[in-house]
Order: sequence, then C-alpha cells, then structure tokens
Amino acid sequence: MLRCLMICCWMIPVIFNAQQTDLITNLNDSVKETSGLIYLDGHLITHNDSGGAAALYEIDTNSGGILRETIIANANNIDWEDICYDSNYIYIGDFGNNSGSRLNLCIYRLLISDYFTSINDTVYVDTILFNYADQTDFTPSTFSTNFDAETLLSIGDSLWVFTKNWSDYKTNIYAIPKHPGDYSISKIDSVDAQGLVTGGVYNVHLNKVVLTGYTISYPFVIELTDFIGNQFSNGVITRNPVDLMGSVQMEAIAHLGGDLYFVTVEENGVNNAAIFSLNFLSVSNVINEYFSKFKIYPNPASTVINSNHNSCEKLEIYNSQGALVLVSSDHLINISKFRKGHYYARIIGCDANPLMTKVILLE
Repeated sequence: MLRCLMICCWMIPVIFNAQQTDLITNLNDSVKETSGLIYLDGHLITHNDSGGAAALYEIDTNSGGILRETIIANANNIDWEDICYDSNYIYIGDFGNNSGSRLNLCIYRLLISDYFTSINDTVYVDTILFNYADQTDFTPSTFSTNFDAETLLSIGDSLWVFTKNWSDYKTNIYAIPKHPGDYSISKIDSVDAQGLVTGGVYNVHLNKVVLTGYTISYPFVIELTDFIGNQFSNGVITRNPVDLMGSVQMEAIAHLGGDLYFVTVEENGVNNAAIFSLNFLSVSNVINEYFSKFKIYPNPASTVINSNHNSCEKLEIYNSQGALVLVSSDHLINISKFRKGHYYARIIGCDANPLMTKVILLE
C-alpha cells in the first residue's frame, strides 16, 4: 500500500526501488553531529551542525577517526547544514532554520588553496548573505516551516539551495550567486520529496543530482536525472528507500566517482554516527551479508591486497564505474597496475553466491 501511494501521487516519471548500502565505519564522537560531506582531492571532509565548532574535519575512512581539524577563524556555526565545492572554492551553508525565524542566513566561501596550505590549520572565509524572497512571515514555527534548508549544491555558475519543508514534505529550489553579497533569492523549482531532504550532491559527469532524506520510519535517496537547465523536476525522479542498519537520519552525501557515493548518519542515541557507501550500479545490488571472518587488507592499498577467503571462494574487484577488472582465487593479489581510486571488492562463496562487498581505496 505504501509503495502504491508513493508511485501514484507523482505527476512526473518516478521509479521506486530498494537501494542497498554498505557500512564503512563508525565515526569519531567529534563528528557525531555530521551534517555535510565532500570528497575533495582524496580527502573526505565533514562538519557538525548547530552548536558545533566553526571547523572542518577530515575523516579516516578506515577507522572513522579525525585526521585533521581546520578552524574557520572568522565564521560562526549557528547551524551549518551542508558543504559543496567547485574548482576554486569550498562553500558551507549556514542556513539551518527549524523555526523559520532566522534573519542571518549565509553561505561561507573558502578558497581551496587556503584550505590545503593553511598555517596552524586556521583559515578565513568570505560571506554570502541571503534571504528567501517569498518569505514574509518570520514568526517562529518550529518544525512547520518551509524555509529550513540542509542541502547546498554547486552547479555551473550558481549555488543551489534545496529546502527541507516541514509542512508539505517538498523541497523548494533556489539559486544564489557564488560571489559575496547580500541577495534575496526566488524559488525556481520544487520537487515532491515525500519526506525531509537533508543533503545532496551534483554528479557533474552524469548530470545527476542525488538527494538524501528521511521520513519518520525510513531514510531515502532521490535521483534527479535527464533534467534540462535548472528545471530539475522536469526530468526523471527516482526515489529509493535505503537500508542503514537501523539508522533513519541520513544527513550528508559525497560523490567519490562513477555512480559511487559516501553517506553519513548522525548519532541518534541508539545507533552511532557512521559512514556508508552507496552505489547505484548493479554491483551494489548483491546479497551483502557481513561475515566477520572475511578480511581484505590493507585498505588503503598501493601495490598488493590480501584476502583470507577460503580456497573454493573467489575475489572479484570492480572499478568505480561498475566494470569487473579482476577475478582471482589467490589470497595475495597484485594491484600495482590499477589506477588510483575507489574499487569494490566482492567475495564469491563456494556456492557461487556473493558473501561480502567492501569498498577499497587504491592510492
């Protein structure tokens, strides 16, 4: 019944399938309120939301630990909700607005070159101020406003804000210039998310937007494809529930390559904050039972990987595009000729059924 309702209420092409994920690692407590995520030049970077420090954190994808903390000296974290980047800048959206009453919405702009060459891990930013042109009432209305936002994308010459609508469960879409200033931005488009949209990323290679979100009972991802220009709702919308091992509040997503992504979830008192991989290619839609006896190491790797699978089992390796690049029964495998990047390693059992899928990084 739920599936029928989700399909029938759309007025544009919609596909509804189940989407699988793989747990990468739990996150350090320093980023248990992870809210935005980017993968920039091999560095996985996140930040916390309201109440957190004005800081960016690089994450070790093996342990979930913090590799580096960078302080933004001239910024405040009122409610940081998402992060994105282009060829020159990192952009941080301080536009969380659960009550709909904020008058100080902004986006911080940080030079990528400053981030990687900062002294004492301290940087400075420019500020882009904005308000929603269609908002006229700023009376606090907690968890009922349509002017909250948790998603920021960089597409072309503009930044794109996707709102988190508490009252109608849509996401409204606004464009804003990338240059410092004070802007009144107008709604350009809207998508019926059927839930609360919490993050997003633009895959420039596929001209595809992937949004994350949740309902009261399950998390989901939305793919926006085949759209033209800035009319995202005129393309194909694919809405998939996601299995995150009991976690519901999926907060952020980063594009790794091909159609492969990392997503993060917040701590919720029951489940830890964690990183999951998300792959829309067919290789991700395998049976993915976790057996602790199986290990593939080291990770990251550079020349060889080891696997302790049984002699009757095989190891398959897929690249980030989903192409099978190696099949072997060996336990020591030379990968020195592979290009750097993310790969999927899959163990095939003695009965020819897949037993485990794991993301590995070659560097």
